[in-house]
Amino acid sequence: MRPKPQKQSAQPEGSQAEVCWSNYPAKRRVQYHAACCEMFPKLALGFIPVIKFIMGLYKRRFFQVAAVTLAIVFVCSLAVFYFENNEIEANIHSLWDGFWWAIVTAAAVGYGDRYPVSVAGRIIGILLIFSGVGLMSLLTATIASVFVERKIREEKGLENVTFKDHIVICGWNQHTEEVLQGLINAGSSEDISVALINELSIDEIDSLKMKYNKSTLKFLRGDYVYEDVLFRANIKKARFALLMADLSGSHSRDGIDERTALAALTIKSVAPQIKLIAELLDKANKPHLRRTNVDEIIVHGEHLGSLLVSAIISPGLPRVFSGIMSQGGTDKLRRKEIPKNYIGKPFKDLSGYFRERQAILIGVMRDKKDMKLEDLLSDNTSVIDGFIREKLKEANKSFHVEKSNNNTLINPDDSYIILPEDKAIVLAKKESSEFSVL
Repeated sequence: MRPKPQKQSAQPEGSQAEVCWSNYPAKRRVQYHAACCEMFPKLALGFIPVIKFIMGLYKRRFFQVAAVTLAIVFVCSLAVFYFENNEIEANIHSLWDGFWWAIVTAAAVGYGDRYPVSVAGRIIGILLIFSGVGLMSLLTATIASVFVERKIREEKGLENVTFKDHIVICGWNQHTEEVLQGLINAGSSEDISVALINELSIDEIDSLKMKYNKSTLKFLRGDYVYEDVLFRANIKKARFALLMADLSGSHSRDGIDERTALAALTIKSVAPQIKLIAELLDKANKPHLRRTNVDEIIVHGEHLGSLLVSAIISPGLPRVFSGIMSQGGTDKLRRKEIPKNYIGKPFKDLSGYFRERQAILIGVMRDKKDMKLEDLLSDNTSVIDGFIREKLKEANKSFHVEKSNNNTLINPDDSYIILPEDKAIVLAKKESSEFSVL
């Protein structure tokens, strides 16, 4: 006699899911978790425009108009069903038929598949036709006003920027468009997000948008020395900020450098981690701007005299500089990460490495670093060191000093030993995957 098969106890679905999940390798589970963590913020950012649109509708009393419209439709559907239910020739036999008829009538569609036959039902239909047309027109006008207002605000530069890792260009002069073109030439136009803050006219901004329609370009109108304008540009999430010698608006030309220094102080106070580049008109203001902790300072016409002298001493040399610095040239000065296996080796070996790759090594550079309090105090906890730390903590102050040593070394000796923080300065052709433009 064959034994009866024993019934297997059914496991709950949750335990089966747990067993299946535990069978995955740990590496795959970590990758899945990382992918989910990366996906959820992107999904959340995708809902931001929808939320803003709904908030815009709320400000325009969209929900109030929609609520009144639905209430009238629902009341009319109940009333017409009540009067048509006992009619012999009626074609509205349920509450759903009445609701369908009310929606079609209010929207002025008029399918004709459902209609009242009683006198009371037709009176309700007349009232719904007149009220429905007005309410539907008001409803669609409210929705359209949100889009129109957004378009007008965008044209006037009053919309907020939602970019991340973008470039903020403050001010406008005759060189700013050349900067925009250079940024586009340096990489893919879709990958570069630029926020412009200036006081150009709407016509000038529209012409720029048409010219760079393939680039992610956002215009903000306002004075960039104020924090609220910078917050609209999402300055805290920006990667670079460029302060141009601003000639837009009605500001005095004599105070351009002063406004640049004031804007630098404001930007560094709200976004200290941002890389800030500033343009100056007067070289005498350079020491003042350095105190604002600007990363790079470009003085207008600073090297003009040197170029003129080189044209006399070494004729043709200015054309070489012009070819290297021009936007259309192929050979550019670029900054390159040094391979780890060349750290600690002489400069001569690194030069040979780049020469094999059709590049000429000119020198090395390193990023400026701030000197913190821990760099000055000793490792051993002494009474004096503890006193200094305690006093700064009580005053809620931070201490940092920018190192003033020269961080660029051009044409060093062949025996120069490459340091871990060094970056290579090379003259090379455009290779976006290999080099980054200085």
